[in-house]
Amino acid sequence: MRDPSLAPLDTPPNRPLARSFAEPMSPVWRMIASGGVAIVVLVIGLITYFGVVDARDASAWVEHTHRTIDRTRATLSDLKDAETGQRGFILTGDDTYLEPYTTALATLAADTSALRLLTADNALEQRRLDQLAPLVAVRLNELDTGIVLRRTQGLSAAVARLQTDRGKNAMDRIRALIGSMEVSERALLSARSADEERRAEIVTLVLVLGIVAAVLIALVLNGLLTRYAESQARVARDLDLQNTQLESQGLELELQNQQLQEQASEMELQQQHLQEQATELEAQNEQLHQQTIELETQTEELRAITGELEERTVESERARAAAEQARMVAESANRAKAEFLATMSHELRTPLNAIGGYVDLMELGIRGAVTAEQLEDLGRIKKSGRHLLALINDILNFAKLEAGKVDFNIADKSVLELAGGVQALVAPQMHARGIRVVYERCDPEIAVRADAEKVQQILLNLLTNAQKFTSSGGRIGITCAGTGDVVSIAVSDTGRGIPADKLESIFEPFVQVDRHLASDTVPHSQRGIGLGLAISRELARAMGGDITVQSELGAGSIFTLTLPRGAPVAELPDLAAIEQERTNQGVGSDRGSGRPSGLGGAVVDAHQAASAEITEPSPRRDV
Repeated sequence: MRDPSLAPLDTPPNRPLARSFAEPMSPVWRMIASGGVAIVVLVIGLITYFGVVDARDASAWVEHTHRTIDRTRATLSDLKDAETGQRGFILTGDDTYLEPYTTALATLAADTSALRLLTADNALEQRRLDQLAPLVAVRLNELDTGIVLRRTQGLSAAVARLQTDRGKNAMDRIRALIGSMEVSERALLSARSADEERRAEIVTLVLVLGIVAAVLIALVLNGLLTRYAESQARVARDLDLQNTQLESQGLELELQNQQLQEQASEMELQQQHLQEQATELEAQNEQLHQQTIELETQTEELRAITGELEERTVESERARAAAEQARMVAESANRAKAEFLATMSHELRTPLNAIGGYVDLMELGIRGAVTAEQLEDLGRIKKSGRHLLALINDILNFAKLEAGKVDFNIADKSVLELAGGVQALVAPQMHARGIRVVYERCDPEIAVRADAEKVQQILLNLLTNAQKFTSSGGRIGITCAGTGDVVSIAVSDTGRGIPADKLESIFEPFVQVDRHLASDTVPHSQRGIGLGLAISRELARAMGGDITVQSELGAGSIFTLTLPRGAPVAELPDLAAIEQERTNQGVGSDRGSGRPSGLGGAVVDAHQAASAEITEPSPRRDV
C-alpha cells in the first residue's frame, strides 16, 4: 500500500530538469581537450629525438676527426722519437738511448693501423696513407742501417751515413704528407663542427617552440575544461537534490520491506524448527539401529576372541612343556659334556705327562745312550705331546667358559706391564723368523680393570695368530690407547688378511678360515683346532670388554682388545708384593697336580713353550 507521505518529486523553481544540464562539448573539442597536449608533446618529442640523434652523430664525426688528427700527429711523433733514439745511440754507443727508438717502432705500427681504420671512408686520405707507408719503411730502414753501422763499424761510419741525407729526404716527404692529411682533417673538422652547432641550434629552437605551443594549448584547454566543470557542477547540485528526495522515499520503502521480511523469516524459522525435530527423530532412530548392529558385531567378535585365546592358552601350555623338556635335555647334555671333558682331560693328561716323562728320561740317557737322530725324534715327540696337551686344555677351557665356571681375579693392572711382558715373551720367536716387532710403549699411567692372566692369555693368542699368518720380512705391531672409560690394545700384522665375509665367523668355536694358507709358515702339528679366538673373545666379554677385527686382503689385519679403564697407575697399591704372595700361594696349592689350575694354565704352557722353542712359533691359538 502506498504511503501517503510519499509526495512526487519537484524540480527547483524556474529551473526545469531538461534545462539544468549545460550544453555538451562537441566531439572535436572533446578530442582536443583529451589528447591535444599529448599530441603536441609527442610531436615535439619526436622532433627533438631525431634532432638529438643527428646532433649526436655530428658530435661523433667531430670526435672522429679529432682522433684522426691525433693519430697523424702521433705517427710523426713516433718517427721523431725513433730518430732521437737512433742519434743518441750513434753519438754515445749506449743501448739505453735506443729505448725511444724501440718504443716508437711498437707504437708506430699501431698508429698507422688506426689511421687506416679512421680514414676508411676517405679515399683521398687512404691514397695518402698508401704513399706514406713506403716512405715510413724507407725511413725506418735508414734508421736501422745507421744503428747497425754504429754497432759494426763505429761512429764515423754511422755519421757518414747520416750525412748522405737519404733519411732527411724521406722524413721531409713524410712531414709533407702528414701535413696535408692534417690540413684536410682540419677542414673536415671545421665543417663538421659547424654542422654540429647548426643541429644543436635546430634542436634548441624546436624545444622552445614546442614548449610555447604546449603552454598555449594548455591555457586554451584549461579554459574549456573550467567552463565545462562549472556546468557539470550545476548539474551535480540538481542531481544531489533529487537524489536526497529519492533516498527519503527509498528509506520508507525499505522499512516496509523489512517488516515483510521479518514476518517471512519468522514463518521460515518455525518451518525449519519442525524440520529439525523430524530430522533429529530420524537420526536417533538410525543411531539406535546402528548401536544394535554394533552390539551384535561386538558379541560375535568377543566369542571369536575367546575361542582364539583358549586355543593360544593350549598352545602356550604345550610350548612351555616342550621348552621345559628341551631345557632338561640341554642341562643333561651339558652335564654329560662337562663330565666327559673332565674325564677326557684327566684320562688324556695322565698318559701325555707320562710320555713326556719317559721322553725326558730317554733324553738324559738313563736308559742308555741315544744318537743325535734319536734326540731329534724325541724332541719332535715332546713338541707333539705339548701341542696335544694344549689342544686338550683349549677344549676344557672352552667348556668351562660355556658353563660359566671360570673364576676371574679382577683388579687394576698397568697396561704397560701386561703388554710389555707379552711382547718380551714373543719377540725372540718373531726375530728368529725374520718378523719385525714394533711395540709402541703404552702410557705408564694407563691401567685396565681386568684379570691380568686372562689379559696376557688373550694378547698371547692374538700375537701367535699374527705370527702364523705373517711371512718372513713382515711386521707385527702392538699399540695401546685410552679413550674415556675404555682402554684398547691393538695387534696389527702385514699378513694375508681375512675376507670381509669371514670377519665374524672367525670368532666361532672350531672355525678356521683358510687353514691351508698357514701351511708355509706353521707346521701341521701346531695349527690348533680353532678355539683360540673364541676363548679370547669370551674372556674379554666376561671382563666387560670385547675383541674386534679390521682386515684387508693382501694388506693384513688389526685385532683390537678393549677393556674397562682402571684407576691411574700412580694411585694403585704396591701390586708387586701382592702378586708375589698370591703366586707363592698358588704354587703351594698346585704342587700336588704338577701344573697351574684354571685358564691361567694355558698362559703358563704357552710361556714354557715359547721359552723352550725360540726358533719355532708358539703352538697356541689360531684362527
